[in-house]
Amino acid sequence: MFNSLRSRLILSYIIVILLTLMIAGAGLLLLLQDFQRGILKQRLSDALGPAAIQARTMANQGIAPTDITADLQDQVDKSWRVLVLDNTTKILADSQNELAGKVLTRAASVPNLGRRPFATGDQVVGGRDLSFAIAPINRPGKPQQFLVLAAVVRPFVGGLEELAQPLLTAGAIAMVVAILIALLLARSISEPLGQLTRASEAIARGNYEQQIPVRGEDEIGRLGASFNTMSRAVQHSQQKQKDFVANVSHELKTPLTSIQGFAQAIAEGATRDVASAQRAGKLIYAESQRMARLVGDLLTLARLDTGEVPLERETLDLASVLPAWVARFQSRAAASGVTLNLSVDSPPPIVGDAGRLEQVVANLIDNAIQYNHAGGRVDVRAAAAIQTTPAPRGNSRPSAEASETWAVIRVSDNGTGIPPSSLPRLFERFYRADRARQAGGSGLGLAIVKEIVAAHHGRVQVSSQEGEGTTFSVWLPAKGDVGRRTTDGRVDAK
Repeated sequence: MFNSLRSRLILSYIIVILLTLMIAGAGLLLLLQDFQRGILKQRLSDALGPAAIQARTMANQGIAPTDITADLQDQVDKSWRVLVLDNTTKILADSQNELAGKVLTRAASVPNLGRRPFATGDQVVGGRDLSFAIAPINRPGKPQQFLVLAAVVRPFVGGLEELAQPLLTAGAIAMVVAILIALLLARSISEPLGQLTRASEAIARGNYEQQIPVRGEDEIGRLGASFNTMSRAVQHSQQKQKDFVANVSHELKTPLTSIQGFAQAIAEGATRDVASAQRAGKLIYAESQRMARLVGDLLTLARLDTGEVPLERETLDLASVLPAWVARFQSRAAASGVTLNLSVDSPPPIVGDAGRLEQVVANLIDNAIQYNHAGGRVDVRAAAAIQTTPAPRGNSRPSAEASETWAVIRVSDNGTGIPPSSLPRLFERFYRADRARQAGGSGLGLAIVKEIVAAHHGRVQVSSQEGEGTTFSVWLPAKGDVGRRTTDGRVDAK
């Protein structure tokens, strides 16, 4: 019955409302009881004045206390009782003939007639809770006596019968209103959660295009906004996965088709001479190497994504290692008619994996040579760069600014450049700005560059002008600043 969140919320609201009404009602009854007792004492005091004067007259005439109480009983409220006490507060007479002989001890502190004409009090006498008003009625030269008008205070609820109906009516109205409000509150909480549940179930079934309406900025609203962000991320991830599978299939299909075709030609004897067989074998070998490079790049990206690639953390002097990394491409650059230059201007030492960083530089130089033209040039430069992070908001001290030292490696070419529309997607996997221009590549090189640089807490940037060339800049934190930077190159707050 109470399996749903809405029903449990409504039940909890009703329980809280009932407890609140009960506590409020009990407090109200206590206040009303005290108020009732005060009103009762006031009525007793008001009636005591005339009764005391009459009782004093009757006492001066020598009338017995029992007759005084009997005579005065007819002149006061029928539910009250009239008592006469002696100077020890012992009850000499009771108009209802029940309390004679008992002691009203709370009357012992009653002042003399010259100070105050009467006093009030409460006491349980003979099992009865009495509120009373007392006044002296002594005669000159006679033992002091007191007249008491007393009323039995009815039990906690018993004295409020006249208020029961309005209290119950008000409580019922409050209960109905509170339950309606509880229903609205429960609905305002359970409905967005129900939408979240249905949208989550839809995503689990493979329907990733799920967005829920967000109302307000409370916890439920923030949860809805987070769900929408997550849904878009999942949708984007699934789309990237589909594109990835399609791209991998496409990239593998071409070499596999070539391998299959030439292998079939060899098997069917189409290559009748040794030279034809050798050409077919070379093409099969070249295509298999292409597939091996593609698979290797995919494995590298997968391991970088999962963090399974252990990176060496050693101090590297770029001025020492860069010449060897660049020298590997001198013969290829010369064969392509491209001039390859290196300039090192005191870059700071860095901490990183020499093998992975060499892969970064190699990919960038390889692209710069491959997509350049005969007579072109490729410049590799390494230098130091200092950036200043503004002080936190509210801090006006210039000394609060943080300086960051970077080692920057720039690889520039004067080739045809990259269209501006392609620059934002240049580091996406399998994305190619110009498929004809990029023939032979896997479309994974720049993605690997970005992942390796990010793993070193650095960043990579690209600027290009069509017809003039392209420059890739790799920013790596200096040795002393590695632990202070996040993966996007900003200074860490730690």
